[in-house]
Amino acid sequence: MPAGVNHVQTNFASGQIDPTMLGRRDTSMYQNGAKVLTNNSPLVTGGVRRRPGTQYIATLPAHARLARLQFNDQQLYVFAFSNARVDIYNALTGALLQTLTGQPWNATTMWEMKWTQTGDTTIIVHPDFPMRKLVRTDATTFTSSLYEFEADSSGFPIHQPYFKFADNAVTMTPSGTSGSVTLTLSSGYWVSGHVGIRVRYKSKTCTITGYTSATVVTATVNETLPSTTADSEWDEQVFSSLYGYARSVSFHGQRLWFGGTKELPRNAFASKKGAYFNFDVGTGLDDESVQAEVAVAQIGEIVHSHSGRHLQFLCDTGVVYVPETDASPVSPKNFNPRFSVPYGARLITPPRNLDGADLYIQDTGQVVRELLHNDFQQAYTGDAVSLVSSNLINDVQDLDVLYGHTDGPEQFALIVNGDGTISCYHTIRGEKISGWFPWSTNGSFESVTTINNEAWVSCKRTINSATVYTLEKFDFDLTLDCALKFNATETTSFTVGHLPNTVVNGVANSRSVSHGTATTNGSGVAVFTDPATQIDVGLDFTRSIETLPPLVQTPKGDMSGELMRLGVTVLEVATSANFSVNGHDFLVRQANDDFSLAPTKQDGKHRFEGLLGWSRAPTITITQDVPLEFNLLSVWTEVWT
Repeated sequence: MPAGVNHVQTNFASGQIDPTMLGRRDTSMYQNGAKVLTNNSPLVTGGVRRRPGTQYIATLPAHARLARLQFNDQQLYVFAFSNARVDIYNALTGALLQTLTGQPWNATTMWEMKWTQTGDTTIIVHPDFPMRKLVRTDATTFTSSLYEFEADSSGFPIHQPYFKFADNAVTMTPSGTSGSVTLTLSSGYWVSGHVGIRVRYKSKTCTITGYTSATVVTATVNETLPSTTADSEWDEQVFSSLYGYARSVSFHGQRLWFGGTKELPRNAFASKKGAYFNFDVGTGLDDESVQAEVAVAQIGEIVHSHSGRHLQFLCDTGVVYVPETDASPVSPKNFNPRFSVPYGARLITPPRNLDGADLYIQDTGQVVRELLHNDFQQAYTGDAVSLVSSNLINDVQDLDVLYGHTDGPEQFALIVNGDGTISCYHTIRGEKISGWFPWSTNGSFESVTTINNEAWVSCKRTINSATVYTLEKFDFDLTLDCALKFNATETTSFTVGHLPNTVVNGVANSRSVSHGTATTNGSGVAVFTDPATQIDVGLDFTRSIETLPPLVQTPKGDMSGELMRLGVTVLEVATSANFSVNGHDFLVRQANDDFSLAPTKQDGKHRFEGLLGWSRAPTITITQDVPLEFNLLSVWTEVWT
């Protein structure tokens, strides 16, 4: 005779788990996870809400990668990098402030660029073009120019890094000590690409002006040379079109750090302390430039430089950090990198700090790891945090973190995948809570940045049979994407000019009333049946929740694989206006309601019966047929076995 067992799921804190985890019924991830959590956002208390919609900000010229600059609380900026240009937006108003064209990056290299910021200056690097600085000159104006090393008032010496790329035994013989000279080597080394490069002979510089042969070039003396004898004491500037430019950059310990070039992939270069454009090594005093190889056998090339608890170099084959203390910061004398984690980092996604750890994407693009310092072992661990939801991580393109937002205390990382989805990672380390939540849209997410407790995205959409690129901002007060908010005189007509000839939805009264759909005309005008004063108009997105098969223990043991039937199901919800359970609609309206007023969002427990027949893996599917507010707290189910 069938017997009933009560099953309750009090939270969804473990997020959507990988299908290969379905057999791990012994874990807390199974008990607190779900089979499907598409377009849900975690609540810090364990429930889930509809993910935030997005507010339309602007139409972008093409694919765009986003970055931010926060000068102060009132001067916040979003950068949209695209092919050979950057568009700069006011992050408070969404207004386009300036477009800078003629930039050296293209649609490919912009994804490989790294940048770091201090004050009003952003330093941008890529191994294929000279380092640049993007400088805020006033509240609405920016300039983009070459990063230039500091020089003495006479013009020379220029305090940039130098290195002897030729064999140490090769000697140089100048033909004179000033003016135009020839520089003759003891064996062939010069190439035509040396023209324009500065070389130092016994610490005095010349600029190569002409190529004669592999052993002879002409040069202009910049500083009077000390002699004309053959000597092996000579070197060349590190950064050039011949040898490549910095691959990574960061500010750490009051120094600007460049990491890796094409010819020196394992080398790091730091400015003098407090002088971000001066790389003079001097006599190696504590405040002078640090220039050294990250001499760890396991490392091939530096991919990212990162300022966390320590200075970290994330490399192609692992992670290295530089030990330091408040009493003994990094200096030329104590620069002693240590290999710590044997998992390489992905080129295009710099690490971000979240919940006390540094998140980074492994070089495969399929695994998210966290660098966490172990004080006892004085080393970092690099544990994977995505394995229980590994199907949600694929070909990662971008990463940023949100440390809380205006509508809640939740903190999470937003990871943009190659398929245009976002994987939202929620973590509360102190409570041992972590979970992954997949977000999708009508189109593709391409890049993400966060500023002032808000997350911005660039998107690729098909609108009116054309490919359109948009700048949008996540907003928990929206349940639609690419949307605009309207507060106006009561009307049925609303213009969303960026969505011509498109099916759009209307949502009113603080996400409690659906005005249905309308197809805009060629000018983006949507006309709804019922008038409204406050309404949001935009694109709907699909939200769904599917529970895992219940974990039922009976005197005979775990009932996994046995026939079961779900009887009564009770959902506990908060401020909810619309949802369905296995096709059974939740009725927010009651017969005695005043239908001239907007419905009241419902809290509390709501009962559903007769959901399913017998199954060996029964689940509950919860969906929304209109984009209204719905917050799920827990699920109680009567399971018959």
